[in-house]
Amino acid sequence: MLPIVASIVSGLISNGLPKIADAVLEKGVDYVEKKLGVELKPEEEMTPDHVASLRERAMEHAEFMVEQEVKDKANARDMAKHAMSSSDWFVRRFTYFFITAWSLFAMVYIPYITFGPIPAENVRFADTILGFMLGTVMASMFSFLLGSSFGSRVKDEKK
Repeated sequence: MLPIVASIVSGLISNGLPKIADAVLEKGVDYVEKKLGVELKPEEEMTPDHVASLRERAMEHAEFMVEQEVKDKANARDMAKHAMSSSDWFVRRFTYFFITAWSLFAMVYIPYITFGPIPAENVRFADTILGFMLGTVMASMFSFLLGSSFGSRVKDEKK
């Protein structure tokens, strides 16, 4: 990653704009600047006015809004509440079966991939799967079941 991009991403994250930082990493600086209509500056050049401008422009685009992520999780929890009120026992327990299956798979895969022999040509493939499981699958399951610290913080700020 270029130092300028690293500085931009660091500045966005430290100023509470993680979704914009994610978009910079995924789609590039040019895409985000074009989408927001605001120049992205390195961390040391970001002023409070510039951050406010970025935040204001980001509110116009759902892909940059953290609030949208909170709403998505709330919708998922509402869906789970409806499933729990179903008369079908399998529908009521499907989420837990699904999470149990992934957890069992992870409990076998993670120790094997960490301590087991891996052919040299498959190391990158194994590392990619491990990163996906830890960063996405496991994190999503725990976030869904236990809630997230970010969601709790937003809820507390609204009180």
